[in-house]
Order: sequence, then structure tokens, then C-alpha cells
Amino acid sequence: MFGAAFLSLSQSVRVAAEGYDIVRLVSDHDRLDAIQQDLRSDVDRLRSEPAIRKQALDAGLGQLGAPLLVPAR
Repeated sequence: MFGAAFLSLSQSVRVAAEGYDIVRLVSDHDRLDAIQQDLRSDVDRLRSEPAIRKQALDAGLGQLGAPLLVPAR
């Protein structure tokens, strides 16, 4: 009788622990998904022409001059 009660209790504890793990993993997944969305948004914003131009100007680069055409021989 004691063995059956102990087995039942250990299974209940294991089910509760697995339920906790599932809730924790779902929470971690949601958090990582939100971070991924933020990073994608940042990449999309930073790869735009105005953002690249601003970074170049902030780095000390200037506007390009007129192209230099070299005649072919």
C-alpha cells in the first residue's frame, strides 16, 4: 500500500515539475520572440539609406563629389 501511494506521489510531483518547465519554456520562447522582432526592426531601420548616410556622416565621411570620367584609349 505504501509503495502505491509513494509511486502516485512521485508521479504527481513529476507532472507538476514538467508543467512548470513547460510554462517556463513558453515564457522564454515569448521573450526571445519579442527580442527577435526588436532586432529585425533594428536591422530593417539601420539598413535604410538615411540611416547609412547618417552613420557615414557621423564617422566623418563627406558627400561624394561629381564622378571622375577617364576617357578610354
